[in-house]
Amino acid sequence: MRRPWLIPTVFMALWGSCFCSNKLSGTVEVNGEKVGFNSCRNGIIHGFRGVELSASNGMRLRLGVTPTGKMGVIVFPKDAAVGTELGIECGSLSLSDQNSTVNDVKNVQGKAVLDCEAQGYKLKGEVSFENCH
Repeated sequence: MRRPWLIPTVFMALWGSCFCSNKLSGTVEVNGEKVGFNSCRNGIIHGFRGVELSASNGMRLRLGVTPTGKMGVIVFPKDAAVGTELGIECGSLSLSDQNSTVNDVKNVQGKAVLDCEAQGYKLKGEVSFENCH
């Protein structure tokens, strides 16, 4: 039995997965430990302009644009519901919207350069991200 709809359906599923999956690169050290990020989300779903990066060790970093135009950083240790806001200028964040949208959330892309020490955390390195929705 021929299923003419099968090939287009499979093609569309593969096509979408090629362009909408997160793309992350770079190296960041938190308190001297290298942290590898495996996913990202647009900060708008959490109520801020920026991005949330999730690490393979369970840590999350929220990098946001403050009203002054500087980058704010909040560190969430593994399984923490409440993060620690570092409260100082922690580097730079370039952030832009992409044309694609997933579940009514616009994808964002950008790059963060981290270099600061505050609230018991030392962050150093850089990370680039794309397709964060």
